[in-house]
Order: sequence, then structure tokens, then C-alpha cells
Amino acid sequence: MHSSSPLPPFWRLVEDHGAELLRHARRLSGEEAEDVLQEALLKALRSYPRLRSGDHLRAWLYRVTTTVAFDHHNRRARELPVSDVPDVAQHDGYALGEFEALLDGIAESPRQALVMRFVHDLDYAAMARRLDCSTEAARQRVSSAVRMLRRRMT
Repeated sequence: MHSSSPLPPFWRLVEDHGAELLRHARRLSGEEAEDVLQEALLKALRSYPRLRSGDHLRAWLYRVTTTVAFDHHNRRARELPVSDVPDVAQHDGYALGEFEALLDGIAESPRQALVMRFVHDLDYAAMARRLDCSTEAARQRVSSAVRMLRRRMT
């Protein structure tokens, strides 16, 4: 039987992993990284006493930070005033509005993969970090979503 590690004091986790979590938050959130990390650490602190084991705490902190970064991004996207969004943006000669029209009716997960890859131009490794999956899984999500689009276009 595997015995689990005891939980260290929360401040020690922050001390040990705070700098790398801030770098992670910067990759995900840019200039808003400090706000994201602060929110993530507060969320982690609230749930810390309910953890059953001290195993994999670094990975747990990364997951909490990633989740908060995406929630923060989604909140900010919803707050964007409609007047600030152009009707049709041009990107390398095609209309972004046309691309968005193709995505109408596609489920959220494949839509998210397509937007990350082809609008935000993220590589598969960056997508994997944001989606909390393997690079191969991110590649597969894009591939599946492209197949969906091809079927819709024929």
C-alpha cells in the first residue's frame, strides 16, 4: 500500500514554487500574471486543508493556476465592449469574420482548438499547456476539428 506524503505548510509551497508559477502565469496571461497568480494562490489556499495527500502538490498548483488564468481570460473576453470589436478583422488576406462563420455550430472544445491554433497561432506545446493535455492530444483536437470543418464545407 502506498502511503501519501503529509501536507507541508502552505507558505512553504508558495516559497518553493512561487517564481515558477509566476512564469507559468505570465505565459498564460501576459501582463495580468500577478493578478492571476494571486487569485490562484487564494483559491489554492482555500482548498488546501481539504487535500488528502501532499503528493503532486506542484502539479496541483500548476493546474489551479492554469484554471484561474483561463477563467480570468474568459471573464476579460466577456467584458470587452462590443464597440471595441471590429466587424471584420483581416488576417493574412482572409476575413476573420468568414472563419468565425465557419465555426458557428461547432462544439466548444473543437472550436477552442481551432481558434488557439489558427487565430492565436499557438503551437501544439502551448496549446497543450493551456488545455492541460499532452502535445499529441492538442494536435489530435486540431486534427479532429479540421476534419469537422472539411465535412461541413463539402
